[in-house]
Amino acid sequence: MNVVFRTDASLTIGTGHVMRCLTLAAALRQRGATVIFICREHNGHICDLIEQNKFSVHRMSLPDSASPHTDTVAHAAWLGASWSSDAEETLAVIRALDTKPNWLVVDHYALDKRWEQAFRTSVGRIMAIDDLADREHDCDLLLDQNLVARLHTRYAGKLPAACGKLLGPAYALLQPDYAELHERVPPRAGPVRRILIFFGGVDTDDLTGRALAAFLNLGRPDIEADVVLATNAPHFAEVRAQVTGHDNVHLHSSLPSLAPLMVKADLAIGGSGATSWERLCLGLPAIVITLAENQRPIAEELNRRGLVRWLGHSNATGGPDIENALETLIRQDQNEDQSRQCFTTVDGDGTRRVCAALTTTPATSLRARHARLADQENFLNWSNDYPERLVARGRFSERLRNPDRFGCYVVESADAVALGAVCFDSVRSGWEVDCAIDPVFRNRELERPALQTAIRKFRSDRAGRLTFAQATEACTHFGNASASPPARAPAGKATWEISVCSDSDSWINEAVAELVLAWLTQGHRVTWVNDANTLASGDICFYLSYGRIVDADILSRHRNNLVVHASELPKGRGWSPLTWQILEGRNEIPVSLFEAGESVDSGAVYKAAKIEFCGTELIGELRAAVARATVELCRYFVDGYPAVTTTGIPQTGEPSYYGRRRPQDSRLNTDRTLREQFNMLRTVDGEHYPAWFELNNRRFALKIEALDQPPTVKISVK
Repeated sequence: MNVVFRTDASLTIGTGHVMRCLTLAAALRQRGATVIFICREHNGHICDLIEQNKFSVHRMSLPDSASPHTDTVAHAAWLGASWSSDAEETLAVIRALDTKPNWLVVDHYALDKRWEQAFRTSVGRIMAIDDLADREHDCDLLLDQNLVARLHTRYAGKLPAACGKLLGPAYALLQPDYAELHERVPPRAGPVRRILIFFGGVDTDDLTGRALAAFLNLGRPDIEADVVLATNAPHFAEVRAQVTGHDNVHLHSSLPSLAPLMVKADLAIGGSGATSWERLCLGLPAIVITLAENQRPIAEELNRRGLVRWLGHSNATGGPDIENALETLIRQDQNEDQSRQCFTTVDGDGTRRVCAALTTTPATSLRARHARLADQENFLNWSNDYPERLVARGRFSERLRNPDRFGCYVVESADAVALGAVCFDSVRSGWEVDCAIDPVFRNRELERPALQTAIRKFRSDRAGRLTFAQATEACTHFGNASASPPARAPAGKATWEISVCSDSDSWINEAVAELVLAWLTQGHRVTWVNDANTLASGDICFYLSYGRIVDADILSRHRNNLVVHASELPKGRGWSPLTWQILEGRNEIPVSLFEAGESVDSGAVYKAAKIEFCGTELIGELRAAVARATVELCRYFVDGYPAVTTTGIPQTGEPSYYGRRRPQDSRLNTDRTLREQFNMLRTVDGEHYPAWFELNNRRFALKIEALDQPPTVKISVK
């Protein structure tokens, strides 16, 4: 993934925009993204700091002469150029890159819809970071991490209809140490022993000096004070002079994070910008003075909720106001309830959630978990475009208390960010499936993998026969108006009773979930069992990676019974044909779809596929290819049913048989090279049957994994 950030810092703008982008960029880099910054060299820029964090920065110079700004955007003067010339310069940088960026992230009060529209064909998607809601955006994702009144409505009419919205401090871009410390720091209680003073790295209004003077006037050498200010700040020299001679006051500059000082502090004095979310995350009460107009709504809401004490704006708040507030709060013991309320407002995981919004794709590993009562509000938000019965208010608790009739799951990314919900309703004919995806993740083609993940989890949670009656219209269209829905059975075409039988712990089950969903959306009724004895009657039954012999009585329950086997029948009947052929040195593996007969693997063959491996694939990649071939063959049969049953070709020739795999078959020879034994290493499963060797009367197991992307595997259906 390639991500470009367009943001600036200056004595006027401050450093907050760049700093939060740096936090997000670092988290994206940890997830494998390539990141570059594009910044203009304003007076007070921090491009050097970006480079110190090992990010590439393209620096745009200021024009030789400043032109008058007549733009209607309130902060247009902050850009140092017209929006159109800035767009041209930025576009030139992006077009010169080797790869088209997947995301352009813009964090700048001077840029709006017009600038963003200029990049529509040059980048994959656009995320705008905003705090003001004072202009229109043309973006795919909007992040506003603030807690203000009317947060969920103030962007109405300012965003495209399909734009995902990340709103509130749950998405605050905090450094990783805040989430870690959030779980460890106890709530504040008892007397104030240490105070933190921080009004931003630049603080052109010298509020740092005012707050420090107010503290010193109290004459409390028993209370420690930490003062943080950048060395290039306009008033740094004066603040340093104030600190001189006061052993209980400590001046800090160029800190990588404020978290250690916040953990030590009992009370903070500062602005109401991004630092608000850091303080709340660590349960730190604060006296707040707003430095800019955009901080006023934040301070008002936090003050209304009792999370801070807002003294007013910088131009109307003097030293005596700060001194009186300090004296009052120091005189009182700290309110543990207020500190706890701060903790519950911000959990520090915002960066992880934003990363998930940027990086989650259909290829992302997903997982499903049982819904909890705490998920109710999310369910209601996610389902607003779907049938009301999915999570109708008042029924959510009923669902959770009645698991025999309902199944409710939250589908999450691998790092536990919720993407949406899948619900199962028991109706007369089976289970009905509903899907609701968080609007942030819509139009990403995530509905299908989310449904498959939930279906697989639902199957593993329930014993016995599991029949899926239908997928609702929401599932059929996958919640994506811009995508073509999966093919449904044409009007008048018959639909079928289809069963699948697989072992409960089989590697094939991910593919089975895909088949179940595909057939449901075509109008078929699908049953999935892990024990053939529980099968009811039907039209077609597929036995996929099922390790037990099925007798004639069970086979008679369906008109046709199909098996997929990774060999060119009649050769290679029996157990683990894929593994044995790889051990034989073969990299072209046939896969056959055939009718189950009374003797093992003996029925007529309907269709075959061929898989061409390059010779380095490991067991997971080998299985994934067989699973893909299996899906194609099974869908081919159902799509052509019942006419396809006349095309079966009886097996001819002398059969051969593979036996069951034994632990001894995964033993390495310590006298042979890895190259000589690599095919064995390709086929071992570290969990169920690892490669092992014996040395000096002791046994050792080896685990093998690939460190790069798998090669392309060619699959052709004959």
